Amino acid sequence: MATRRKTGPDTALARDYGYTTVDDYDIRTYILPALRDPVRRAELIAEHRAHPRGAASQPGSPPPNHSPDLKRLIDRLRVVPQAGKHTIVETIPWQEYAIGILPGRRGGVVKITRERHATREDAEHAIFLHRLRALMDRYGLAY
Repeated sequence: MATRRKTGPDTALARDYGYTTVDDYDIRTYILPALRDPVRRAELIAEHRAHPRGAASQPGSPPPNHSPDLKRLIDRLRVVPQAGKHTIVETIPWQEYAIGILPGRRGGVVKITRERHATREDAEHAIFLHRLRALMDRYGLAY
């Protein structure tokens, strides 16, 4: 199977410079300040640990949502390139969840790691931590 090669000049448009520059600005302006503060970062991690997929609603009241900072962080962590992205692989239905790494191309094989979790919520939080660590590494922040 042959792969397609990009043709044409290496330009800002070809590198999607407009999107990546705005994305970098948004991360530096709206996300990194909370991650640089160890107390705030610990609060965000604890909030996600308590409700990795959001909390359940109760009769007569609106659903409790994640805080604005956590929502912004989760949204950012979800939009990373597919190649190398962590995902959940259900290895034993309703009993065991593994962490997989996406190949980044259609028809590729998902690499399943040795990491296992008993609940989907635990697996969701583990992926959150993997992606958070990758984002912090990208911006030179100690985890």
